[in-house]
Amino acid sequence: MDFGGPKYKMDAEAGEVANVPFEVRFSIGNLVTGSGAVLFVYCLGSYLLNNGQVDFVSTLGFVYAIPALVGGLALKYAELPPVPLETSAAAEAAREAKATTIQAKILSDATRFTYGDAHMEDPLKALKLSPRGMGPPTLVSLAEEVASTGGYALKMRFFAPNTPYRVWKDRAPRYARFFGPGVRAELKLVSVEKKLVELSLITIAEGEADEPLEVMPDGTRRPVLSAATEEAASSA
Repeated sequence: MDFGGPKYKMDAEAGEVANVPFEVRFSIGNLVTGSGAVLFVYCLGSYLLNNGQVDFVSTLGFVYAIPALVGGLALKYAELPPVPLETSAAAEAAREAKATTIQAKILSDATRFTYGDAHMEDPLKALKLSPRGMGPPTLVSLAEEVASTGGYALKMRFFAPNTPYRVWKDRAPRYARFFGPGVRAELKLVSVEKKLVELSLITIAEGEADEPLEVMPDGTRRPVLSAATEEAASSA
């Protein structure tokens, strides 16, 4: 996915971010559709009030109104709204003080309107979390908080009907390298029935381990074990 902001490398190296001069925080589809509709109604009203006579201005209005209306509706069809964000004053302060460039760009891009690709589509494909021939997991919500370690935590919750949780665990060693430097990843299986998985990126201090952790149902954390490691342990 092209966020219109960061460009994530497809070889899963640490992200290289390309800054853009501005960000759109409103629906372009609504703007174009609305302006086209207003212009069309104005021109139609002018045509009717003038007993079917069309002046030069009305002619130009029709010429521009209809394509604008159609184009705006097409944009609305391809439009993805911003992802809901749960935050707090403490979390915002932590973000300002400690968030990495990648964390800030993920948050910025996911909380604005986008067109075409899904939120986080390119990173998920780069991490091979999108099965061949199937769509990638869907980013459904974001949350930010102050982690128990004092770092800034950005939590991304995904609806992943096509990506088993074991695949998320197998890819865990790549998260810190891909979204880093300066972060540790945490994985949590939110709901098996609803197929919800949470991936958190937490800032770490210099020298602190970036080993990925799994958040267990009781809230404890342990190193993420690959499917092969868990199978070997269970059969031993």
